[in-house]
Amino acid sequence: MPNFKYRAYDAEGKIVESTILAKDEDDVARQLDELNLVPVEVNKVESKAHPAKLKMHVKDDAVLLFTKQLYTMLKAGIPILLALQTVKEQTKNENFKHIIEVIYRDIEQGSKFSDALQQFPKVFSHIYINAIKIGEVSGTLEESLQYMHQYMEKDLQIRNDVKKAFRYPMFVVIGIIGAFFVFVTTVIPNFIPMFQNTGHALPLPTRILLGIYTLMTQYGLITSLVLIAITVGLVYYFKTPKGKMWLDETLLKLPIVGQFLQKVIIARFARLFYTMNRTGVNITESLKIIQKSLGNAVYNKEIEKVSENIIKGESIADSLRKSRYFPELLVDMVSIGEKSGSLDDMLLSVSNYFEEEVNEMVENMSSLIEPIITVVLGGMILLLALALFLPMWEMMNIIK
Repeated sequence: MPNFKYRAYDAEGKIVESTILAKDEDDVARQLDELNLVPVEVNKVESKAHPAKLKMHVKDDAVLLFTKQLYTMLKAGIPILLALQTVKEQTKNENFKHIIEVIYRDIEQGSKFSDALQQFPKVFSHIYINAIKIGEVSGTLEESLQYMHQYMEKDLQIRNDVKKAFRYPMFVVIGIIGAFFVFVTTVIPNFIPMFQNTGHALPLPTRILLGIYTLMTQYGLITSLVLIAITVGLVYYFKTPKGKMWLDETLLKLPIVGQFLQKVIIARFARLFYTMNRTGVNITESLKIIQKSLGNAVYNKEIEKVSENIIKGESIADSLRKSRYFPELLVDMVSIGEKSGSLDDMLLSVSNYFEEEVNEMVENMSSLIEPIITVVLGGMILLLALALFLPMWEMMNIIK
């Protein structure tokens, strides 16, 4: 995104000159209009700082460290350009160094910090950029960076907890499926001649296993192509609004998994709401930002309804209470916060509570899902046992 140098009349009729970051001249005119400035001259500033190609992927922990370092130096009174230069020298990731260099040059040429960050939406989230914008306007940039660091640190911990929670069941499921296919392809073939010589109709479990064996051996290529096509189709469907809504709603209804996901989402919701409130973002704008950040279509729809009710004049607590997806604890704490003027403190308390709940569920996840795994494993063993022994019992009865 290039810089544009402009000359414009302000509300008092005085000429002001500055630099602004924009997509094109039309975008410059729009931004100046929002600032109540009448443009006289606009010229594009060619920047030599932008590398020809920049990878837009930077790890979250790198951005977290960047935010912490920048906040610490700004709080110590170091100018932002010197702080960015220092952070860049300490950054090990070469790609991130280039990104910081671009930000540095844009600010040096007159751009605002938030505008410079806006060029890298895959590195700096919508939440991050909005918090910085509010900090710049209100003169509390250091506090905005501090709150963003706290939020990112907790959010990164929650996401790591989610990965940790699902890692064990995924390995177990993969192991069960692998063992099943190994059994079908190595053990079943040894019994096929004996089953076929009985001359009687085989039991259903045996026919199922023989069918799977046939699909894997004689029609392996076709089966693989069909499975790939189904997978691609499902992935495409789940990316559509209707498919994402169905998937998210189904996941929330699952035993254990649904409860875990709800706690994760509520913890993130409360933490986001707290962070946006502390950085000065108004309530309706905060809800719009949260809506884009939770990643769950069901809660996105519910938050949209909450926002509409607040615009109509309802309190936050009353709007949340109308949805069955927000727990009573959250609603009650928000209600207390609204009445006592301590909404931030209440949101922080709710966030901390549900984050602890998430941590506890992660620690106990193996014991929570053991009954389910036992049932699945028992069902698979029962199917294999019936598939092998039912034909043998029939043969023994025939011999008798």
